[in-house]
Amino acid sequence: MTTRFIANEEEQDVDRFGAVIVIMERLKIIDSADHWKLISERCNAVNHEYEDDGARLAEFFELMVGDTPTLVGCFTRLQAHGASTYSSLQ
Repeated sequence: MTTRFIANEEEQDVDRFGAVIVIMERLKIIDSADHWKLISERCNAVNHEYEDDGARLAEFFELMVGDTPTLVGCFTRLQAHGASTYSSLQ
């Protein structure tokens, strides 16, 4: 089950990922839309902007490791929400 699936099931706009993030915050699956966007920007930076700069890349990976508890919490809440709300679809 994905965040986009849940937004679609909630009959919300899923064309823009920013809208999906706001829905996930409203459903309390994520704690903060702003923090989630920051995590997403870090992932994009690792993949695109600093591939050749080892020191900068290490810095981003350290930040991402620090975000692991946030991501695990979001995943756990996403699973719980899906299981309780959409159990007939599983």
